[in-house]
Amino acid sequence: MITSYSVKFWETRRNKSSKKPSYEVRWKVGGREKSKSFGTKALADNWLSDLRQAAKRGETFDMETGLPESMLKAKNARTWYAFAVAYVETRWPHSAAKTREG
Repeated sequence: MITSYSVKFWETRRNKSSKKPSYEVRWKVGGREKSKSFGTKALADNWLSDLRQAAKRGETFDMETGLPESMLKAKNARTWYAFAVAYVETRWPHSAAKTREG
């Protein structure tokens, strides 16, 4: 994973090419432009604010995804369902038949 501290943000803009109103957040990480679209301006501004706060905290940004380290960890976190399946798979062979019935 290649990271960079070099981040530049642009203001939220209206995406005029879409049929439904949408708003686009644009930022640049280490010379690579990134963008993400949202249905409302409030959602777009909130996302931009999260990115700016991560930069202000001094987090590194991933060059490939454009996300800060904290958001990247949350994106790659295991879901509750995956955790439950893994738990059952480890416990199942060692459980009694009546326990598995329940």
